[in-house]
Amino acid sequence: MAPASRIFDELLRFASTSRSRSMVTLAAVSFAICHLIAMATAASGGTTDLEGEIPRQLIHFVAELCRFALPLGVMAVGMIHGRSKQSPLS
Repeated sequence: MAPASRIFDELLRFASTSRSRSMVTLAAVSFAICHLIAMATAASGGTTDLEGEIPRQLIHFVAELCRFALPLGVMAVGMIHGRSKQSPLS
């Protein structure tokens, strides 16, 4: 049980740093913005404007893709940047 406890302690220490909190907050905000855009551009039942349909679908696709890719990228870059800033002696 000691290794699981040590991993849990490391995760708590990581989550308590200010860089981690700002990283998680930025990831949550980017998810929320992309989610709202995806919801706003969702397909409506009877659209007669075919010229406006393609750009709307493109925006919807990009928002759906970025809804998960952008927060994951923010977290990955923040973790990599945080590890490169840590001193090797700690």
